Amino acid sequence: LDLPLQHISDKILKRMNRPIKKRDVISLINKLRDRISNLTLRTTFMVGFPGETDKDFEDLLNFVKKFRFEKLGAFIFSREEGTPAYDFPQQIPMRIKKERLKKLMLTQQSISKEINSFYMGKEIEVLIDEIKSGKPKIAMGRTKGDAPEIDGKVVIRGDKTQVGKFIKVKVTEASEYDLAGEISKL
Repeated sequence: LDLPLQHISDKILKRMNRPIKKRDVISLINKLRDRISNLTLRTTFMVGFPGETDKDFEDLLNFVKKFRFEKLGAFIFSREEGTPAYDFPQQIPMRIKKERLKKLMLTQQSISKEINSFYMGKEIEVLIDEIKSGKPKIAMGRTKGDAPEIDGKVVIRGDKTQVGKFIKVKVTEASEYDLAGEISKL
């Protein structure tokens, strides 16, 4: 489930003209996780929006650490002529925006690695997206929680499958964003 939150600071959300508050987001996430087993939550955050203070950013980092999104993307605010935020005061210097993005993504990378490590030795269902030519043959796929072209891949050794098929894979490797394994059932 993709929840494009953008930020978690009530002040920044209001400046972005987003009609939600932090407490509502927390309530929604808790309800979703309580009611839907094996839920994969994905979100996107923006760093460096005009007026984002160090405290706003630290609150965002702490929120990410607490709620541990399975998938998370982030980007830097970019001034675009003709948008309300173009003329907002308190524009954030690019150097700070880049530092914040790096810090956020390193935090998520650590979370993602921990989450992926949970799958070591387990069997997962994978949809095959492509089969690479060469020796040895490998297939590339994704789990039900992975969006195509956005999230990590599952790399599968062996060529006993075809594109569009669902197969069972035993996970033998886990990195920050990808899993690797062997076919266990076709």
